[in-house]
Amino acid sequence: MQNVFADPNHPHQPYLLSIKLAPAFCVLNPERQKTKQCQEGYAIIVHGLWKEKNVVKEESPCTEQPPELSPVQQQVLERIMPDEEMRNKAWQRYGACTGMSAQEYFRVIMNYANKLRLPNIFKEESRDDRSFDQEYLVQEIQKININLPEKGFYLRCQTKQDKTFLTEVRVCYDKLGQFAECKTYQPNCPQLVTLRAVK
Repeated sequence: MQNVFADPNHPHQPYLLSIKLAPAFCVLNPERQKTKQCQEGYAIIVHGLWKEKNVVKEESPCTEQPPELSPVQQQVLERIMPDEEMRNKAWQRYGACTGMSAQEYFRVIMNYANKLRLPNIFKEESRDDRSFDQEYLVQEIQKININLPEKGFYLRCQTKQDKTFLTEVRVCYDKLGQFAECKTYQPNCPQLVTLRAVK
């Protein structure tokens, strides 16, 4: 399948893919407990894709309309973006700003997510939360993504009470959909981070 960024009608601009670790997302956002990703035990979900140089702020969405997707595309997307409300927000806030159609935007997300591999420790079930050196996690991601530059991705964390949870992996892609160095490299995790248990 040809990448839409090879098309001269689309802006040649780097993009950033945001992957959320669902168990940490759910414990940090109790108002989301009833969403599919929290109810059904997902480990990793896609949050969205946006133009990499943009600073994402709480601002007006580019559209109020939900994305127009075929039933088949919605079904495929549910594997990585299980909650319809979250898919709608990703489209309204990020996707509609790219100049792509909803079908193109979510197809690109699927392509980019399929290109990335994440360590099994992010997905394996465990009874308890586990702590890791964040450098170890970075090395594990690099080890299984051969062409991923050292500054082509970074980790984001949030603290609740006495634990700092790994909540997000952000990965940068060039205009042709290949891994690229991030122009805005903003890791914020301390040396020791907690992986929320996948149950």
